[in-house]
Amino acid sequence: MNRIVTGIGLAGLLASTPALAQTNDNAPEALSSAPELKHDKKESWTYIKPGLNLAGVTAMQIEPTAVYRGADAQFHDVSEADREKYAVIMTEALQEQMGKSFQLITRPAANAIRLKLTLIGASKTTGGLATVSSVLPIGLLTNAVKSAAGKKGTFTGSALIAVEIFDSTTNELLAAAVRREVADALDISATISTTETVKSIASAFAISLHNRLLEAKSRKP
Repeated sequence: MNRIVTGIGLAGLLASTPALAQTNDNAPEALSSAPELKHDKKESWTYIKPGLNLAGVTAMQIEPTAVYRGADAQFHDVSEADREKYAVIMTEALQEQMGKSFQLITRPAANAIRLKLTLIGASKTTGGLATVSSVLPIGLLTNAVKSAAGKKGTFTGSALIAVEIFDSTTNELLAAAVRREVADALDISATISTTETVKSIASAFAISLHNRLLEAKSRKP
């Protein structure tokens, strides 16, 4: 993940150019936090509550990852069944990581936040081509450069993800971000299929968000 909590210092190629331009120009219109989101660059949008203090947070509610239903969704030819499968993968990755440092709860509680991910879009990995392009010498060189730049590997898909963080008891929006996430260009396993790409993205996203939240918790008001 690029940034979610540092202010939260806290998402491939789509064939549908108009949809891509939509998220470049406007926050996802059906997202509850859309009115609060500010444009950073390209498909990156962020909101941080002024004076946000997460120092006292010890517990977390993790909602099942939602599949975005807005008219500006960016799934192109990804099936409904696959969208739901990818959402489950993301939820499981979050639960695994967040459970290392936070008490996972199912009901509102004091000193708790509620975390919601929304899968806004996904593009497919071209299985076979993506792997070959990663292991051939020229592909390795190209992808090494892309990896260093945080870009996706050749023929490898991506996911457009929104994260929203709420106060568990008041439901006040504390932070939100929209990011296009990619697997590391040198992650060979992520080139096998779109599912493996999503697994790689989900794991890296969860780890980064977990670390950012711990960083935010450690800051003094």
